Amino acid sequence: MSIAAGRAVEHLDERRGRLQVYWLTVAFFAIVIAYGDGFWVTSVQGAVGAIERTDPPLSRWLRDSTLMLPLFVLAVVAALVLARRWFGNSRSRLVKFGATALLIMLITSAVGIAEVAASSAYDYRLQARDLTNVVAFHHHEDTVAPTAAAPKAGGCTALCAEKRLTLNSHMKALRLASVVLLVTNAVLALWVLALRSDRLWRSNRAVTRAPVDAAVGHGVAGAVLS
Repeated sequence: MSIAAGRAVEHLDERRGRLQVYWLTVAFFAIVIAYGDGFWVTSVQGAVGAIERTDPPLSRWLRDSTLMLPLFVLAVVAALVLARRWFGNSRSRLVKFGATALLIMLITSAVGIAEVAASSAYDYRLQARDLTNVVAFHHHEDTVAPTAAAPKAGGCTALCAEKRLTLNSHMKALRLASVVLLVTNAVLALWVLALRSDRLWRSNRAVTRAPVDAAVGHGVAGAVLS
């Protein structure tokens, strides 16, 4: 059992070494971007979200950002690994670090936009349920004349029109949030990159040194035992 556990730990260390990234830099990127994007997710939810989600904005921002942090860690690791593979050998620092910032911005923004979309979808589900309950309670879905705020188009009833307006509000908020997240993540990625540009990837020498030392140690031990 202990041998299997030891082999699992060695395998994990080997896989971690192959990533050749500085984990402090990864954590720095992930924390800054996760909580930056979380601010906009909370803002969108407060603007067009369901009234049932009445948690204090500060606690909701901290909770949701912390829950999303592992996904942003994976996004940053993926961006750094791809940047190293595609642009790590470039002699131009502008190309190398510009491409790294671009990949981090795109991948983390995709995670942030997905978070906004999931939150909006949940809010819309709650709001659509509330609209249905209100109409059912008053029993006037088929009798109330459509207003300017809820136009009747294509046979859409008052309830249908209200749901459509709510959905359009969420779609508009999602489009606006996507642009804001891209700009925010670009600024945050460039800022962190300016602070940690010399601590992005580990050199091949540092990564291969441990296996080589281990092999030498086993060879020496074998020679002594023989």
